[in-house]
Amino acid sequence: MNELTMERVDTAKGIRFNVTGRITTANEKYFDKELSDALAEGFSRIILNMQEVTIMTSIGIRIILKTYKSCVEAGGKLQIEDPSEVVKNVLGLSALQQMMVD
Repeated sequence: MNELTMERVDTAKGIRFNVTGRITTANEKYFDKELSDALAEGFSRIILNMQEVTIMTSIGIRIILKTYKSCVEAGGKLQIEDPSEVVKNVLGLSALQQMMVD
């Protein structure tokens, strides 16, 4: 069972993913592939709506940081929108909240 879904919405400003569920080692490849595919398609502005994320482990931080770096290198931005309390806590612990949460 895939405990993570990522609804993709292409917008005029970039691409938004409505992320739902758990970001763990069990589904890290799926999370990473969805973001990597968006970058490969030329999207340098990625918005992650993470309101419905219930668990995020350190693997999620690693993938988000990698994607953030790739977006910046391409002249874009990765933004986290509407983070759940879980996401806020994890990002706050890693001092990334100020950098990415809008």
